[in-house]
Parts: sequence; structure tokens; C-alpha cells
Amino acid sequence: MKKLIPILTVFLSFFLFPSTSLGEWKYVLNNKKDDQFFIDYDRIRENNGYVYYWTQSDYKKPLPGNYRSSHIYTMGDCEVFRVKFLSYTFFEGNMGKGDSETMEGEDKWYYPTPNSSIEIILKSVCEKI
Repeated sequence: MKKLIPILTVFLSFFLFPSTSLGEWKYVLNNKKDDQFFIDYDRIRENNGYVYYWTQSDYKKPLPGNYRSSHIYTMGDCEVFRVKFLSYTFFEGNMGKGDSETMEGEDKWYYPTPNSSIEIILKSVCEKI
């Protein structure tokens, strides 16, 4: 029985406390500020003509609040080519590590400008579906 308790603890903690950092982040690009952007292609979902996906951003210079990375859950429209940012989680450490703060996105469509990181990421996601 004593051997079973540590095994159960590890097993239950894995399922009770999942982490988005366990995803397989694939590098997509660096922007002009040398920030890095990644996509978790395994978590792309389609529903009612929209794509839903996670991106991770790693910032060269910290954002206000001293945040060094973020995970953003996005709803994309590959037909009209636009996005809604559904939620943001900002992390104090790089690559989604450290203390975090989550915020809800706005119910607003954004139309990516040509050659922007948003456009490149949306194109990459739309090509995978």
C-alpha cells in the first residue's frame, strides 16, 4: 500500500493539474522586436467554420507588469481572414513559466495587416486544417 500512494499521487496530479506548458510548441517566427512566436499545432480545433488555437509568445523585453511570455487562445476565420483573441495568460518567466495572470479577450474581430506576426500565424494555422 505504501508503494501505491506515490504512484497515485503522481497519476492524479497529472490529470488534476494539467499545464498548457505540456503542449508541443513549434517555433513560427521572430518579429522586428525579436520576440518569438510558437503554435501548438496538436491543439488546433475546428468548429462551425472557425479554427481555435493556442500561441505562445516569448518577449525579448518584458511587457508592462514584468511579463516575459504569454499564451493566447485565439479564434480564427480562415475564409474572411480575421481573428478574435479569446483569452490571454501572461507569465513572469520565459516560455510560459512562473507566476501568471489570465485575462479574458474582447468580443472583437481583428484583421491582420500584411506580413504581421498575426497574419503569419493565422496562415500557418489555416494551412494545417
